[in-house]
Amino acid sequence: MEQRINDCRAAESVLHDNLTGLDHEEVWVLFLTSDHKVISKEMVSRGTLTETSIDNRTVIKRALLNNAYGIVLLHNHPSGNPRPSVQDIRFTAGMKKACDLMNINLMDHIICTDGGFFSFSEERTINHK
Repeated sequence: MEQRINDCRAAESVLHDNLTGLDHEEVWVLFLTSDHKVISKEMVSRGTLTETSIDNRTVIKRALLNNAYGIVLLHNHPSGNPRPSVQDIRFTAGMKKACDLMNINLMDHIICTDGGFFSFSEERTINHK
């Protein structure tokens, strides 16, 4: 059965086990069809305890190669604080612009911790097409 991502809880549950219990940050992407079915999930960056580096071009390239209609970004905060950092907010804004240019729907950016998560979409900080 294909998994469909209808909200941030469904997206977080797909990668919960990959992103919790880690001592470093990782960034993963869910690539989705137009009806929100998961095409693939890929780790696109592995960092340190407090940060990771990700290039927008890497995510866009992978989305195009997957023929994805939309993407959901997910990364973890080993500190346990799910609130986005200034860098997280800037990255999300830049990623949104890059996705818009390529007609890819940035559906959400979710920050996961062992005790919960933060969804940019749920907090209304991402405007959908």
